[in-house]
Amino acid sequence: MSAQVSRKGQEITVVISQTSVATATEIEIPLGITRGRLLRIIADKTAGDASNIDPVIGIATNPQGSNIAFEQATAAATIDNQIVGGATFSTSTGSLFYRPKPDSGTNNAVTTILHILVGW
Repeated sequence: MSAQVSRKGQEITVVISQTSVATATEIEIPLGITRGRLLRIIADKTAGDASNIDPVIGIATNPQGSNIAFEQATAAATIDNQIVGGATFSTSTGSLFYRPKPDSGTNNAVTTILHILVGW
C-alpha cells in the first residue's frame, strides 16, 4: 500500500490503492508541504466484508480531536465529497495520515483519490 503523490504547480493529486484494510489501517501521505486545503475526497470500497467506509484524514497518526483535517460525516460504500472552500490543514511534518475506516472485516480493498491545493 502506498500513496502516489503527483504535483502540478499548486495542485496535488494523491491516489491510494489499499488491500487488506481493517478499521485501524493507516497510511502516511508524504505531501512535502506544510499547509494546504483538501478540496475533494473520492473513496470507493471495491471489495471485502465491510458495508461502508468512514474516512478520516489527519496531521498526526491515529487522527483524533484537533489533529483531524477531514472526517466523513456519513459512512457509505462510495464517498465523493467536494469541500466548498477546502478543508485547511497545517502540518509540521509535511505529511497527512489517512484511515478509510471500514465498518467490518480485515479483507477490504479501498481506492481513494484526494485533490489538494497548496497553501491557504
